[in-house]
Amino acid sequence: MADHPSHDPLAGIPFDRVPPAGAYGAAGQADGSAGITVSPADEPFIALVAARQGHAASVTDRLSRAFGVDLADRPHAAIEGNSTVVGMAPGRFLVLSKTEPDLAGTLRAVLGTEAAITEQSDAYVTFDLAGDAVPALLAKGALIDLDPRVFRPGDAATTVLAHIGATLWRVNEASWRILVARSLEASFTRFLIASGAEFGLRLESGAAGRG
Repeated sequence: MADHPSHDPLAGIPFDRVPPAGAYGAAGQADGSAGITVSPADEPFIALVAARQGHAASVTDRLSRAFGVDLADRPHAAIEGNSTVVGMAPGRFLVLSKTEPDLAGTLRAVLGTEAAITEQSDAYVTFDLAGDAVPALLAKGALIDLDPRVFRPGDAATTVLAHIGATLWRVNEASWRILVARSLEASFTRFLIASGAEFGLRLESGAAGRG
């Protein structure tokens, strides 16, 4: 992968094009590795679940049992095996899977008429961010407090980052996942690079992933 200049890591890259894979900005760690890595997600199938009026509690329970997760009807990411269920708003969940190409069909079988199911696999691009400096990067565009002492593993939010709507959650101590609309991939990638260059950022091939 190419190395890009630290003084202007986006120099020469057309504004409407997704920046290419490579190392951007400072060297990062003492060993020369990047302080932040942005890579494709490995959960390519996504569906949106919206509980119908009066069924939020039942839908939450059904999803919990179907995916073997401890799910609550609040902003939270429940991760188990090949699946992740993310609370977005009361009665609304994003479900991600590594192994269910007909995820929407599976959810309809589980939830019946209690929820509206929408296939979302082509609607999003999905970024995995890793590194201790990720909170500092995100703070440059966030409207909410993402300090790791406050925003803990499993916490999730649907919010705005750098004027771009996003759903994000903290996967573990050092990694985060962010979903944004596919049409905004170039703009959001540029935000990540511009904000992460001071820490050293490596954009892996294929980032962001198909969401």
